[in-house]
Amino acid sequence: VAALVAILAVVPYATAPLEAEFVVLPPLGKLEPNGHLEATEHLFEGDLIGPEALVVDSTGSIITGLADGRIVKVFSKDDGQVTYETLGRTGEEVEGCGADIELEHICGRPLGLKLSQGGKTLLIADGYKGLLEMDLASREISVLATEVEGGPALTLPNAIEETEDGTIYLTDTSTEVRRNRIFWAAISGKSTGRLLKCRRDGGGKCEGLVTEGLFMPNGIVFDHDRRCLLIAMTILGEVKRYCLEGPDKGVMTTFAKNLPGTLDNIHQFTEPKSGKKGYVVGMGAKYAKPFSLLNALQGFPSLRQWIIGLPVPYELNYKLIPPYGMLGFLDAEGQLVQTLQDPTARTSWLSEGIVVNGSLWMGTWLHPWIARRDFTGTVAEKALAAAFE
Repeated sequence: VAALVAILAVVPYATAPLEAEFVVLPPLGKLEPNGHLEATEHLFEGDLIGPEALVVDSTGSIITGLADGRIVKVFSKDDGQVTYETLGRTGEEVEGCGADIELEHICGRPLGLKLSQGGKTLLIADGYKGLLEMDLASREISVLATEVEGGPALTLPNAIEETEDGTIYLTDTSTEVRRNRIFWAAISGKSTGRLLKCRRDGGGKCEGLVTEGLFMPNGIVFDHDRRCLLIAMTILGEVKRYCLEGPDKGVMTTFAKNLPGTLDNIHQFTEPKSGKKGYVVGMGAKYAKPFSLLNALQGFPSLRQWIIGLPVPYELNYKLIPPYGMLGFLDAEGQLVQTLQDPTARTSWLSEGIVVNGSLWMGTWLHPWIARRDFTGTVAEKALAAAFE
């Protein structure tokens, strides 16, 4: 028995595929629950698995990328019925795509999306295939970059922003794990993420490193002045700001901190009543009192490495985290002014939210549906209006 206990204590740690490091996470804050997302519809349940990023084209249709590698467009027909069509795939279509995470490198996993060239093309950050571009007329997909000049190849490309001159900024969440082991990056505490600069004529390579040593950078968006990039840091509960011009050019600062969830994608937001500008960020899981597993384990790198090395199904890594549904709304100064929540977790693991034609649409990296909630004239809209006053 003693020998078995010793083996169980030592072997997972010694054989872990990723070393863990000491990490300091922000303290747990207090979260006042509300039920503003409880009346949410789940559309195309079972058909649209993991619609992580959402972009809106000039017709008001929503384009998203799925866990099975598809890029699809969700739109309303003339009779008002909502439907969808497949625009293409970033990988191969094989049995099990979308259901088996171990097939993602074959099927493709589109994460970040960005309309480009006047809406004629779609930039795609695929977690395995690299930085891609789809011609929305021909629906052909070309590879823009899989390598990085002078550094490790793209490992977990995640989100995209683009300047008016065509420079593409890309978050690479980790240089050590792929998308199908992303929770190992969270547990390890290692800051190997990067912000990269890429161009279409880069010969298959992103041209340079903007900054590195980031702990799981995720969503990215320009501020409303288009001077600075805002980057959602998945585990830290922070939004970082990196300015491309002005007095803070080339400097990484903290725009928002102590947010009550793990962060995913971030979008610009304009409160419809007042016209005040801010941002909405998807929060995949709650990071608030009374308890967070990641927070509790932060000072124990050996234990976290032991967890990584356990010979158990990978899915247990996120199934141990209590699900929660939440979007956070920041004002123009980075202050959290309101959250929309579903404490029942029926609508959980949210990646982002956007308001389109009076409805709040929400993506999820995990669940097999795209979410929609009436917004105009609802309690949720009124709560946001009051928060932005």
